[in-house]
Formats: sequence, C-alpha cells, structure tokens
Amino acid sequence: MTRRDSVGRPARSARRGISRRRSWDLGSARPPERRSPAVIRLAQIPLRPLVTAIARPVWIGREHLPERGGAILAGNHMGPFDALAYGHLLQASGIAPRFLAKGSMFDVPVLGALLRASGQVPVHRGSRDGRDALASARESLERGEIMMVFPEGTYTRDPEEWPMQARTGAARLALSSGAPLVPVAAWGSRRAWPVGRALPRPVPRRTLTMRIGAPIPALRGPGETEHAAAQRLTEQLMAAIAALLGETRGEEPPAVLHDPRRDPVRPEAGHRLDAEDRAVLRDAAAAASLRTEALEQARAAHATGAGR
Repeated sequence: MTRRDSVGRPARSARRGISRRRSWDLGSARPPERRSPAVIRLAQIPLRPLVTAIARPVWIGREHLPERGGAILAGNHMGPFDALAYGHLLQASGIAPRFLAKGSMFDVPVLGALLRASGQVPVHRGSRDGRDALASARESLERGEIMMVFPEGTYTRDPEEWPMQARTGAARLALSSGAPLVPVAAWGSRRAWPVGRALPRPVPRRTLTMRIGAPIPALRGPGETEHAAAQRLTEQLMAAIAALLGETRGEEPPAVLHDPRRDPVRPEAGHRLDAEDRAVLRDAAAAASLRTEALEQARAAHATGAGR
C-alpha cells in the first residue's frame, strides 16, 4: 500500500529523489531540463498553498513521471481548475510545468506575456503557425523537457463526465519526437471550480485525485502510416485515461467515448461562442456534475447499508 503524507499525497518514496529543494526548485536541485522559469518559481509561493486550500490533492502513480528525458503528459480536461491542478502536480514533482495552450490566450494583454515568460507554447489551430508551435514543442522535448497537453482540446462534454474522443495532435507530436505519452486522469477539479464560474468554490473543500499511468511508447507498427499510427495511439491514450479515471471513480468507463464532433457547440473547433453558447455549455456541465454526484451519493449510501 502506498504511504501518504499529511495532505494525502503519496509519500516521498513514491517517486525517487523528490526532496523539498527539488520540489520547490531551489538552487541546483533539479537538472536543467526540469528547472522552472523565474515566473513559476515566484508564483508557486502563493499559488501552491492556495491550490491546496481549495482542493486536497491526492497524487497516485508519480513513479511513472520520468526522472530524465522528454515526455508528453496527457490528461483529461474537466474545467478551469485543471491548469492549476496539473501545474501543481508537476512542480511539486520536480518538473517545470509547460503546457501547449491555445494561441488566442497569448494575444490577451498581460496574460500573453506571463505565458511566454513561464515557458508555455502556443498552438494556432488552422494556420501555418500550428507547425511552428509543434516545432517548438519538439525542440522542448528534445531538450528532455516534459510537455503537458489536453488531447480533448476543451472541457469534456460527456454527460457523465468521462473523457471524450480526442484529436490526434498529442500522438502526432509523440510520433515525430519519439517522446512517450504519459496518461493522467484528474477527478474533482470541476467540483472545486465549476465550469462557467468566475472563481473557484473552496467550501466545502473537495478532494482532487490525480492518477498517473504507465508511459505509452510512441511507435509506428510495421507498414502503418503516420495517420493510422496517430489515430491508434490517440485511441489507446484516451482509453488509458478513461481506465485510470474509472479506477478513481470505482466505475467501468464507457466502451465508446463521447464523440464531440456530434455536439452542436464545439469551442475546440474554433467556433466563436456567444452568451447563449456559453450558457448551454455551463448548464450541460452543471447537469453532468449533478448526475455524477447523485450516483456517488447513491453508491455511498448503498455501501453503508450493505455494511450494517
């Protein structure tokens, strides 16, 4: 059984060499490819206690995070708290948090400057800039850095909050760079910060569980085209993320993941959202959260009754 510390995180032995100095990126405790920019090292001072105060972190499987060398960490996307939650996991594990982010975010005053200063990489969908962004990501991976991606490209719209079918970008990046894909499943971030709310909901304090799986090698099969390999790897990756989430939830994931291409409102496809579209997405996310919370409460009540 994995030992845990006082806040529910796996104990230090769950991942080799994670000292307090390396976790907080002090001095030369980290190798160069794992060091964070100065912006991150300063921001972590207030942010790490704040994130922990909003949601109690439980991290499982940190031994799967590579000590050295490039890798692509791929996680499900539940809501606005995810960037902080995944960033906290990486930084506390001795890894600089680097995300592939929508190019439009880099055009926002102040935010864009902070994203660049913190080492994030923009993705400009549907333009030639997308190739440049992937080239920058490959260079980062070749330097031995770890890149965080959300393969779904947006918050999940699955009615029961499972991951959706994803785009092939993460798999294509893995195939072109040779970096492995590391699946991660987060559960609880939407409760801490519901979709559509301007601020998180710290009371009651929720548990945020992040479960990391074994790396998936990015290899092309004999006679397999790059497109076919990317499609196969994407399906394998999302199935792994769904299985990890199923372990956390104590449920079997669906055999076929939700297909976002059938949804009327698709922000990941570059559609501009008006107030009505945002309301539709917010209400759908809230309804999904209510359904899954009701199922969890029903299972807990049944377990309590069965134990008497």
